Amino acid sequence: MNGSPGEGPGRDLRALRGRLMVDLAKGTEEERHCRPNAQHQAVRERLQKSLLPVVVQAADVTQETVELTLLESLTRQGPPGHLALSLTAQALIRRSQRLNERGVSAAFAQQLEVTAGQYRHSAARLESQLRQSDLPAMAQRHFGEVMTHWKRGAFNGWSPAGRCYVALEELRWGAFGDALRLGEAQAKDALLASVCDEAANRLAQSVNASPHTRHFYQQWMHTPPQPGLLAHKDMLCWLGAEYDSERQPVSWSVTQTWQSVSLGMPRLCSARRLVNALVEEVFLL
Repeated sequence: MNGSPGEGPGRDLRALRGRLMVDLAKGTEEERHCRPNAQHQAVRERLQKSLLPVVVQAADVTQETVELTLLESLTRQGPPGHLALSLTAQALIRRSQRLNERGVSAAFAQQLEVTAGQYRHSAARLESQLRQSDLPAMAQRHFGEVMTHWKRGAFNGWSPAGRCYVALEELRWGAFGDALRLGEAQAKDALLASVCDEAANRLAQSVNASPHTRHFYQQWMHTPPQPGLLAHKDMLCWLGAEYDSERQPVSWSVTQTWQSVSLGMPRLCSARRLVNALVEEVFLL
């Protein structure tokens, strides 16, 4: 990926830039589903410093607007995807509404609304272009690229279940996700069936099992000791910070490994069952 953000385990993830855009748009005061923790904050700060060191050090901005400065700089580095633009606009609007409800920072709230309008306009323009494109063909190409990366070991820094989750996030933030959100229902069903089949086979192969062989959940989430293990775990934790232990129990358990697994996480599960749950949770978030 050109202009890939940062170093370490997230340097090859195309989903990372969009995910960071939304995080910056929410601001540090955002109350997230997962309580902010040291891992999330450390990853975000590391990405900001590696992505935009000049902006952080030289820009003459107040603490209140530093996230917007970073967001605008990050957006200029490369064309954001449709999901990133849409979620960024939504996050900016919610942030503005919170400030208005509290009766503080009226000027900044207005600035947030103006910026949100710009991102909404960009998202609408991109959506118009995408609807005139061959979405299923674009999705299939993207799907093939991500699965090839998985097969070649690009996600091997994570556990077997973590690799599957990262692959699905890559699909969600790119052309595959665009086709699911904007395409015809029949085409969407076919795409989801393809990803479920291929991901289940790939996940099963990672533990030398068949897609329907059940294993204790720890086998799917075990990462062998390796250099940079903590950095990989922290990145996975940050990527999955939006998930809720009750609404997305499998995604939450796979990513938030610093916590006990959710009660909704099946203790015995096959690759097929695990993939089906992850696909449903990731693409319905």
